This record gives sequence, structure tokens and C-alpha cells, in this order.
Amino acid sequence: MRLAVTQREWWMDTRAGQAAQYTVLAVALLLLLISLGEKMTASPTFAASLAVMFSAIVLMLVDFRLSLLLFVGFLFSYEEFNIVSEQAFIEQNIANTVMAVKLFGFALMDVISLVFLVPVLLREWRMAVVRGRWRWMKSDMYLLPLASVWAYGIVPGLLNMHSTGDFTWDLRMLLHVLVFYFIFSRSFTTRHDYLHALLVGGGVFLVKHAVFFYRYLTGGGLQTGMYNRVLLGSDLPLTALALALTVAALFIYRSRWRDQGDAPAVGSIAALQAARVSTGAKLLHWTLLLLAAYFSVMLIAGLGKLTYLQAAYSLLLVFLLHRKEIHKRTVFAVIAFGAAASLLVFFTVLPADGRTAIMYALSSAFNWWDALKLYGDLSFGTRLLEVVNVWAVLMREGAVLWGLGWGAAWREIAVHMPYDGGSFAVTEQYTGVHVQTHIDAITFMLKVGIVGTLAIYASLFRFWLDALRMYRRRHAAWEQWTLMALMLMIMIFAPNYLYFIRLKYLLGFALAGVAVFTGTDDSSAAHTGIAHPDHAE
Repeated sequence: MRLAVTQREWWMDTRAGQAAQYTVLAVALLLLLISLGEKMTASPTFAASLAVMFSAIVLMLVDFRLSLLLFVGFLFSYEEFNIVSEQAFIEQNIANTVMAVKLFGFALMDVISLVFLVPVLLREWRMAVVRGRWRWMKSDMYLLPLASVWAYGIVPGLLNMHSTGDFTWDLRMLLHVLVFYFIFSRSFTTRHDYLHALLVGGGVFLVKHAVFFYRYLTGGGLQTGMYNRVLLGSDLPLTALALALTVAALFIYRSRWRDQGDAPAVGSIAALQAARVSTGAKLLHWTLLLLAAYFSVMLIAGLGKLTYLQAAYSLLLVFLLHRKEIHKRTVFAVIAFGAAASLLVFFTVLPADGRTAIMYALSSAFNWWDALKLYGDLSFGTRLLEVVNVWAVLMREGAVLWGLGWGAAWREIAVHMPYDGGSFAVTEQYTGVHVQTHIDAITFMLKVGIVGTLAIYASLFRFWLDALRMYRRRHAAWEQWTLMALMLMIMIFAPNYLYFIRLKYLLGFALAGVAVFTGTDDSSAAHTGIAHPDHAE
């Protein structure tokens, strides 16, 4: 007789099982609401965040994959900072956002991660009991070095941690990537799943940008002294991604549209079909050009110097992969539309102080010597001095190769850091003790040494390399576009954005997408062989 956990009768299919399931859930939610009643009435942000989480849990019971799809939309739409002044930026940071909400001492986003993980683990365990073995995907082995480094960092971290909170924060840096790789790769099991998730994410991201732009025009947005900054934090790399994907779509689909539209007409029906294809191709072509211009404007409005570099090398990848398909007219059209839209906004929309801020950022974006002297807004000097101090600490401790473990701190033993309110907390500034740096690779070097850092990025690069190899083969246009999105997400997020929670989730999404493409690359069916997960089981 099979174990009850391997049967669907009690848990999902029978009315008694459903009644018991929903009764337990209702009682648990009621008790939780009672225990959190005081916090909910004191903080609208807390109440709204909790309501969204409860809605997500209920939706998961109805359709798990739909719930996960909407979560992807949230990751693209969430606004990192919800503050209104430069003083609030320095003193409050993300105090009034979803990221700051905690349930019984645990971050809300960690709770949501667990809520998604548990059903997937239960389903995988039940299937393992039935099959007699745990299920592995072809690309799972690529993450073994990263998982090994994560586990290794715990041991020296227990001895060298600055505080328990710092230790658990560092643990989550890579753990979020691993957890959401597992969740997405076992839930979104077809190539179309990743296309749909990207379209949902891109759609809400576009709508959010439109809201930002309207808010900017009406005098709102984040006040940072001399200008209204529309985008902050992890929105900036997403803007570079959106621009690169829009341009990629122009090149990927253009030849397919042209081939279909130029097909010889045989009879009136064929002529009508060819005309429709040609009209649709032109309409989509102009739409993509306008989107490229729009995201060019938003990229400049974000004033992210690193984002300019990310957009540049992302576009370079697009051009290199499509150098045989690129037409000069299309390239010039993209550049002209982007430049014209940017100039139009610059001279007709921006106030004088806004134009001054833009010119300052563009003229000094890559002037590293001025940045070294200024330390503040451009912060290159801050990053350089971080490298000097971290290296000095590792040399003193003899830990250059293996690091000091998760939660370890570095100190200003080589050179004193200048005061920079936007870079470190006030306590860190005065004590000279820091746990993080502004460069992920330097943070990893402090925690797990040079060997561990190389292992982490080798794991991530392996996924990117597989995506590149598959991309260069002949795929349908939508498959090419999806693979391009996954490649660009790894390229942009992996080098220096593991500090941002939602970008770690999206990095796990990108790695999972590559794993599913890899698992289906040698078969005609676009499925990994993983059973279709209709519900949260």
C-alpha cells in the first residue's frame, strides 16, 4: 500500500481533503492576523504587504504557476525606494517599503520565498517516493561549485562573523539564487513558460516606467537635491535590459518578417496573407523603434553611470550575434530615434536644474580622476578604497585564498574612508567597520577568498555559455528572443547586483530558463520531461 503522501486523495482531490486544507489555512491566517493586529493598524505598508502575501498564498492553492507568474511581474514592477527627500534617502533608506517589512523577525520576502519553496519541495519529494529516486536536471551540476562555496563559507563565518544579523544576511546572498533556481526550474518547465513570464514582466515594467515618467513631469519622484531622480537601485539594470531586448527584437524578428512578407503571392488569398504579414511587420517595427527611443530616454533619466556601461556591452552583444542580419538603416534609425527623443525631453520637459544635472552626469560619467576626488555621487573613489582595505585585511589574516566566511567584516586599516552618507550607515562611518562593499566580487573575496569567488562566477558563466551556444543554433524567433533575455539577465545581474533581493530572484529565474532550454535542446518537444505542475501540491 502506497504512503498517503504519494496519493492525491486526501490532499487535493477529495472534498474532505479540500475542506480540511482550507480550514487549516483559514485558522492559521486568522491566528496570524490576530497576532499582528497592532502592527497592521500602525503601518499601512505592513498591512498592504501582508494582504498581498495572503492573496498570493490563496492563489497558490488555486494555480501555483499563475501565482509564480504574477510574482515575476511583481519583481519587475516593484519600486525599490519609497521616499521623498534627500534627508529621507540618507536616514530612512528603504524603511517604508515592502523590503523592510518583517514577520516575527523574519523579512517578508524571505517568508514569501519559503511559501513558494515548500510546495515545490513537497511535490518533488512525493515524486521521488513514487519513482524511487530524486529528480535532477542536466544543468543542476553547474551550480554545484556555487552551492559548495556557499556551504564552505558557513564554517569560517561562525568564527569570524561580525554579528548574527550580518551572518544571516550574507547567507541569503547566494541562497536566494539557489532557491529560486530550484523553484522556477521545477515549476516553469517549458520554453513557453519563460517567454510568457518575460512578456508579463516586461509589460508591467513598461507600465511602471510610464507612471514614473508621468510623476516626473508633474514634479514628483525622488528628490535628491538638485534634480528629480526617477529610477533608483535595481531599476537601473532593468532599464538597460529593456533597451537591449527592444533592439534585439528588431534584429531577431526583422528578417523573419521580411521573408514572410516578401513571399511570392500565389492567388488572391496568398496575396492577402502577404499583405497582412507586411503590414503587421511594419507596425511592430515602428513600435519597437518607439520603445527603443523611450527606454533610451529612461536610461538617461536614471543617471546611472554603470547602467550606461551595461547598456553599451549588452547592445554590443546584440550587434555581434546579429552582425550578418544588421542593416545600417535599422541601426541609424534606432540611434536617431533615441537621440531625438532624448533631446526633445531634454529641451522641452526638463527644468534648468534638471538639464544641469544631466550634463554633469554625462560629462563626468567616466572621468575616474574626478570621481576619485569627489568620492560622493560618482563613488568610484569609495569603491577603490574599499578594494584597498579589503585586500589589506585579507593579507593581515592570511585569508586571501579562502576568505573569512559569511558575516565577516573589513576595517579601514589601510586608508580611512571619507564620509559618504549614501554609501554606508552612520554607525559604519564612525566605527570604520563594514560588512559589505559596493562590488560583489570584492565582497565575495572577503568572505570566501579568491578561490571561492572564481568558483561562484564560473558557475554563473557556465549557464551563460550554454545559452550562447544554443542561441547560435537555429531556433524560432521567440526562442531566440527568450534566450537573448536570459543571457542579458545573467550578464547584467550576475557581476554586481546580488545585493539587490529581487535581482537575485530574477537571476535564479534566468538560470532556470537556461536549464530548461538545455534540457530540451536535443529533443523536438519543448518540455523537460518534468510533470506539468497544475497546482501547488
